[in-house]
Amino acid sequence: MRTISERTGLSPSLLRAWERRHGLLQPERTEGGHRLYTETDLRVLQRVRDLLESGRSIGELASLGRQALLNGASSAAPAPRVQPTSPPVGPEVEETLQHYRGVIVQAAVGLDELALQRGLDESFALVRPCVALHQVVFPALREVGELWARGECSVAGEHLVSAKVVGRLIKLIEVANPEPGPQTPRAICACLPDEQHVIGALVTAYQLARHGFHVHYLGASMPLQDLERSCQVVAPRVVALSVVRPALLATHQPGLIAFAERAGREGVQVLLGGPGVRGADPKIAEAGVLLLDPVRTDLRDTLRSLSRI
Repeated sequence: MRTISERTGLSPSLLRAWERRHGLLQPERTEGGHRLYTETDLRVLQRVRDLLESGRSIGELASLGRQALLNGASSAAPAPRVQPTSPPVGPEVEETLQHYRGVIVQAAVGLDELALQRGLDESFALVRPCVALHQVVFPALREVGELWARGECSVAGEHLVSAKVVGRLIKLIEVANPEPGPQTPRAICACLPDEQHVIGALVTAYQLARHGFHVHYLGASMPLQDLERSCQVVAPRVVALSVVRPALLATHQPGLIAFAERAGREGVQVLLGGPGVRGADPKIAEAGVLLLDPVRTDLRDTLRSLSRI
């Protein structure tokens, strides 16, 4: 196992997990119990590794089967768009995910970019993206934030882990985003003006894409005037905005209310989420803005109802 691990860059623990959970590998055993891998196994693993790096999930790839992977297939039959956000995992997998959370946190503290990348890669390779996000990435980000607040993690460490997570989310969105078509609902995702924290907007964009919306992600600090122009071009069904700091919401509340009222007259639903919505002025909701619970990251019910509008 050490040899094939070195040749593929995949850890032994991950290879064992794939063998148990997905049946991608069925190595023969020596009398001493050591696994014997073939060149075909190596090719399968190299193909899986490359597709995982492009944002595919291990569940999708396992459903293709070994022969399809060897033949160069890169996509499975269409899977249901809506999947449970955080399905349960067994105790052994939970223990492994907890280990990866620790790897990511310690990598942020120690500015170890390679360890951080490995922790993310192996988390997403072990379980579906939604599970990796909710059981590894989000808890790790919270812990890094707490360590920073106590002076036990540098700003550089926090920025390093945030940048890696942003890159991963962008890949996930690119893979999940459906092709635009006349029957495909569209959505715009962005941050309020002056808001630089983008992870919440990216998570919402990913969930919208998984629910069948073609997402236009416009990034941080989006001026409301430019957002309105974008709506005229894209004709979205949903505009999802994110805000982390309550002070920013208070500053931009008049412009947001005016935008939401105009959007509502055009049949566009405006969503607003993030920690900044706590204690939001009721006038915002009265203007037609749907305020998302900042504690809940599972938007299935909300997005399911929006997709039927």
